[in-house]
Amino acid sequence: MTLRHAAAFLILAAAPGEAPPSYDEVPAIAKAAIERRLEQAQVQLQSVHVKPSDVMPGFVACGVASEVFPDAGRNRRERFFVTAPGNFAILDRDGKELVDHYWSMNRC
Repeated sequence: MTLRHAAAFLILAAAPGEAPPSYDEVPAIAKAAIERRLEQAQVQLQSVHVKPSDVMPGFVACGVASEVFPDAGRNRRERFFVTAPGNFAILDRDGKELVDHYWSMNRC
């Protein structure tokens, strides 16, 4: 390994990317990820469960999201699963079996 390669390796190793969020930041991260999925709809989260992930780096959040339709006077409720960092969000509309799988895998 040349000095040039060693320097490049050191730079890559020293800058790993996104810093892991704190536990307290995860609910806001989950809400933002779900709002992005729902195209900036107004979202309320209920029964949010946050825990360190057993299978992925960082945290997972699961619970129930309500998409609020103020003009219609109704809400659409569905389960969610979000990873942080990464902002990977799945909802019941993506497949109830998929949400079941992630909930089971992460003991939500």
